[in-house]
Amino acid sequence: MKALVLAGGYATRLRPITYVIPKLLFPLVGRPIIYWTLEKLKDFHVKEVILAVNYLADSLRAAVGDKYKGMRIRYSLEDTPLGTGGPINLASRTVNLDETFVVMNGDIIAEIDLGKMLTHHEKTEPLVTDALYEVKDPSRFGSGLLDSEGRIIRFVEKPALNQAVSHLVNAGIYLVEPEVLKMIPPGRSVSMEREIFPLLAKGRKLAGYHFSGYWFDIGSLSDYRKANFELLRRNAPKGILREKRARIAENVTVKPPLYLGDRSIIEGRAIAGPRLLIGSNGSIRKGARVSESILFDGVTVGEGSRVSGCVIGSNVVVGRGVRIEPGSVISPNVQIGDNVRIGRNAIIHPYKEINMNVKPGANVM
Repeated sequence: MKALVLAGGYATRLRPITYVIPKLLFPLVGRPIIYWTLEKLKDFHVKEVILAVNYLADSLRAAVGDKYKGMRIRYSLEDTPLGTGGPINLASRTVNLDETFVVMNGDIIAEIDLGKMLTHHEKTEPLVTDALYEVKDPSRFGSGLLDSEGRIIRFVEKPALNQAVSHLVNAGIYLVEPEVLKMIPPGRSVSMEREIFPLLAKGRKLAGYHFSGYWFDIGSLSDYRKANFELLRRNAPKGILREKRARIAENVTVKPPLYLGDRSIIEGRAIAGPRLLIGSNGSIRKGARVSESILFDGVTVGEGSRVSGCVIGSNVVVGRGVRIEPGSVISPNVQIGDNVRIGRNAIIHPYKEINMNVKPGANVM
């Protein structure tokens, strides 16, 4: 089986970090988001994966390469964003999609059994089976109404809460038959959810596979933090998850849960956690306190600094005695001087040198 992963979005709600790093390379408990998707496809015995790319495509290609654990990785480059349907049509021009294939949004992390989903697909015999997940507020997603045979008989994209047909929403994972390719107009942006799914539902050719477990749609920094913290809790049953070459000094106070990446170190008298993820090659210096935060690779937090409730991009250097308050976002390749205070919800854009205090809510460009 082949799979198409939609990886071409601009991820505007994750800016300014996504000015430098594509969303699918954001770390999720030590692994880039794309690798969680590839692992899921490998377990489903997919042999060939096509990444539909556009924004920062070269960065994604350089990181992922042409193979992953026996799977061939190919790339379908969009000159302009083509929505959720256009990339399927474009990929079909270079890759032979002549059998049932998988389509996944690249920013979806889900505990789903694709084998059981395929069994449901084969039993129901639709043109598309859409994975469905139950949420309290379906207004951010597409809402589907299932009949007793497992078919979606109505589908409404991003309805008002009082107009949703159910609380089962499109989870961004599909099984697709080749006949659907004829329904997707070439050469323009096409929304599967707005243009194709309603037609399929009307013709009883859209099935729904309702699954439980966890599901994360990483569309914002809030979603990203939530996914990291929840997956850390699930993957660190003893509270601490660290790579083999990570080091924690003897007199460090650790407050689980904590993830510590490869070749990272927490020095003496530091207080680390709770809910802290530190990427590879990171350093928490003596006496620093870091909690409720996600630190990408190569971040240094200087002696005596205080960091709480933040997302800090790769290769950031935080000086001594710095205080970074909750809600702040520090983009990659930023240097923060000694004794600087970054106020709540401040945003620092990439490649900045910060040597003066930053007011709460400031956007430093």
